[in-house]
Amino acid sequence: MKHDTKKKQKSLLKKLFHSTPPPVRKDDTRISISSLRKLAKTKEQKDILKLIEKETIPSVRDAWVDYFLEKTKPSKYKNSN
Repeated sequence: MKHDTKKKQKSLLKKLFHSTPPPVRKDDTRISISSLRKLAKTKEQKDILKLIEKETIPSVRDAWVDYFLEKTKPSKYKNSN
C-alpha cells in the first residue's frame, strides 16, 4: 500500500471512531410530560400542564411549555425556609 492510501484509511477510521457528535438543533430538543409533572406544584402550573397535554399544534404546545417553564422558574427573592 502506498503511504497516501494508509493515511487516508487512518483518517477515515479516526473519523469513524472519534467522530464529534452533531450539534443539537433546536427542533431536536424534547421535554417529557413526566418531567414537567414533577415541576408542577401550584394549581396554575397543573392547569398549564393540562393545556400542554391537550395541545395538538406543535408551535402552540412549545409556547405553552415555555410559559410553563417561566412559571416554574424559582424566584431569587423567595425565602428558602
